Amino acid sequence: MTCSMCENKKALKGSKITHKYKECGLDHVTLVGVEHFRCGECGEEYFGFGNLEKLHTTIAHVLLRKKDLLTGAEVRFLRKHLGYSGTMFAKLIGYDDASLSRLENGAQPITRTFDHLVRFLVASKLPDRNYDLHDQILSGGGVEARRIELKAKAGGLWELRVA
Repeated sequence: MTCSMCENKKALKGSKITHKYKECGLDHVTLVGVEHFRCGECGEEYFGFGNLEKLHTTIAHVLLRKKDLLTGAEVRFLRKHLGYSGTMFAKLIGYDDASLSRLENGAQPITRTFDHLVRFLVASKLPDRNYDLHDQILSGGGVEARRIELKAKAGGLWELRVA
């Protein structure tokens, strides 16, 4: 790999690091074993996150299984992961754009009903679920997910380490 930002044609040296993955819009996601490259000439950084679709699907599964109510940022992450605009998502769940925006931005609290509505909509679109959202809600189960830590696996995949 060479730097695409400057004239440096030397191969960049890489290392494995632990990275706070704020690029996804969530402050509590950490990735362990991320490939990291830095250009010695211009300082440009490159990260090897593997398959982003699979990474974001893994994060979405963790969020759906969390015990506490979703946060506004988590709702926004899930909406964007499914590829919905705010307008389209609001229409699907029966809310207006302004209300969804207030919920996602934390200006309005998330209710349990809204949380369940979002979880069921997202779960209906995600592939390969190995849990039953109905059972989780009825039993009051779920995982504590104040901090999500994922570890890199072979083939660009990710596995949950801590939630």
